[in-house]
Amino acid sequence: MSPLEMQPTFSMDFPVSSDVLAGQVRSAIKTLGTNTRAVAAGKCIEIAPPKNETRFWSPHLSVQFGDLRDSSNAHTEATVSTDTEGQHAHSQLFGRFSPRPEIWTFCMFLYLVMAMILCGGLLIGYVQWSLGASMTGLWLVPLSLGVIGGLHAASLIGQGLSRHQMIELRGQLDQILDLAIPETPAVERPGLSPASQTPTMQVEITS
Repeated sequence: MSPLEMQPTFSMDFPVSSDVLAGQVRSAIKTLGTNTRAVAAGKCIEIAPPKNETRFWSPHLSVQFGDLRDSSNAHTEATVSTDTEGQHAHSQLFGRFSPRPEIWTFCMFLYLVMAMILCGGLLIGYVQWSLGASMTGLWLVPLSLGVIGGLHAASLIGQGLSRHQMIELRGQLDQILDLAIPETPAVERPGLSPASQTPTMQVEITS
């Protein structure tokens, strides 16, 4: 996870189509019932902490499935579907940790406002310089940069405070995948640091 990444991400590749994977995941969620807080819709999954544990900085895990096409002759033990060209159907799971939707929307709005103020400050400063006046407009530049930096700092602080909840959400996803796809993912690029990874996140097969 990059220190500047406000929304940590990870992905996994599976040797089945996204339609098959999504169907198996929905079945796994139904099997778990009240043991999971995951909600599935189409090729998307949303997992959130319990309401009584939700804080301002609490994370939200969004997962999407998409198709990949692999024309190589690599051997796989899993049964895969093939298209008319003989290519194996593969799917990719993409997960993203983010703040609650309303919090993220506010942060992006504030980020956009500060970016506009930054550009406005540079423009005003240039006009004042060209007129030989005092370039007071340039004070808007460090102000906007400070707020933008504060947003990134707040994101890092929030990720630190919610680290245990991120691990719990990822643990729920692992539990669902264990039921839906017992096979180990072919490729995984985890979104948490090694010290905070769950057992599934620590698996990486490159051959």
